[in-house]
Amino acid sequence: MMSFIELSLSFWGYVLETAARLLSIAPSKTVVQTPYQIWHSKPASYKYLRVWGSPVYVKRLVGDKLDSRSSLCRFIDFLKETAGYYFYDPSKQKVFVSRNAVFLERGFPTDTRRNELLLQESSEVPQSNAGTSSASTVSTDNVPILHRSSRVPQPPQRYGFRRDQSVGQ
Repeated sequence: MMSFIELSLSFWGYVLETAARLLSIAPSKTVVQTPYQIWHSKPASYKYLRVWGSPVYVKRLVGDKLDSRSSLCRFIDFLKETAGYYFYDPSKQKVFVSRNAVFLERGFPTDTRRNELLLQESSEVPQSNAGTSSASTVSTDNVPILHRSSRVPQPPQRYGFRRDQSVGQ
């Protein structure tokens, strides 16, 4: 799980907790009940599961009027007993808990930074041959003529008089 994400190795504890949680709720053919079903006497819910390390926009609770409303973080772990998640903010280098988040799992793990195309500037000036440019000209004789409206624009009559009439008449 950590091989796809550019995070430090200090998060290996969160990775182990997530892997253990996934193994305890995952069904198998050999065992009738999962460990989660044995402990809680009900089947596990899979609605809260998220991709580990995926980018997330977490809503900030406190901020100035002109500050951004959310910050880009990484999903780290699930909370144990309550609804919520652990997130890592790389700009502040802190782990915090929040419930209000938008997960960006669609493009993950294909990170945009890894797939950027680097363009190199070329100082060479393209050379053009005079003989080939005259042969490659496109004839404009076959271009259709656009239909123009023959309507004469007139001012609106909402004030009851026209421009050619004077106000005193």
